[in-house]
Formats: sequence, structure tokens, C-alpha cells
Amino acid sequence: MSLEKWAEYGWLKAELTSRDEIKNLLTIVDRDLKDANVAAISDDRKV
Repeated sequence: MSLEKWAEYGWLKAELTSRDEIKNLLTIVDRDLKDANVAAISDDRKV
């Protein structure tokens, strides 16, 4: 099913964003991926 169909059914809605917001989200993803490589955390926190 396409994203357009999801929006048509009301399951998704468009949200305004900015370059900074996307950059900040990608920074969080990068941090979490690095954290996932730490051996001292529990398995369910690893990606």
C-alpha cells in the first residue's frame, strides 16, 4: 500500500518540518546506533 493511500485513509497526515529538525533527528539516530554497540547494555536496547 502506498503512502498516498495511507494519507487518503487518514492514517497519515502531512507535517511541516525543517532542515534543522531532520538534522537533529538524524543526530539522535546516529547516537543511538553508536550506543547499540556498547556491550554493557541489555540486548533489547541493542539495534
